[in-house]
Amino acid sequence: MVAQNRISAVVSSTDLERSREFYEKKVGLTLSPKTVPNHLLFEGGDGTTLLVYGRPSPNLADHTQVRFWCADVAADVSELVGRGVAFDLVEFGDFKMVDHVLTTPVGRSAWFKDPDGNTIQLVQPA
Repeated sequence: MVAQNRISAVVSSTDLERSREFYEKKVGLTLSPKTVPNHLLFEGGDGTTLLVYGRPSPNLADHTQVRFWCADVAADVSELVGRGVAFDLVEFGDFKMVDHVLTTPVGRSAWFKDPDGNTIQLVQPA
């Protein structure tokens, strides 16, 4: 059954070396030895992966493309800010961000972009 299978995220990049540096040094992911030409495969927790593939045209998506599930989103935001990651300002109605974190009834979130404009979300469910 598909619902029982592992799920992974896939985004594109116009400069794989720049993306490798960002995801390894700023986000802290580990490049998998299973990486193949024109692709970067990063390993996450619980067997999850992020695949970044090279393509000549930039990303056109305007929504969250990768989610990192967090136990403490504020701590993860602080760590990434310390590595130089710039977070987006995202506010919904009466919900305002505090220290890059938006808190709503469904949880706490923060968003940033990778060098190609792919939107990455840190999420801590309520």
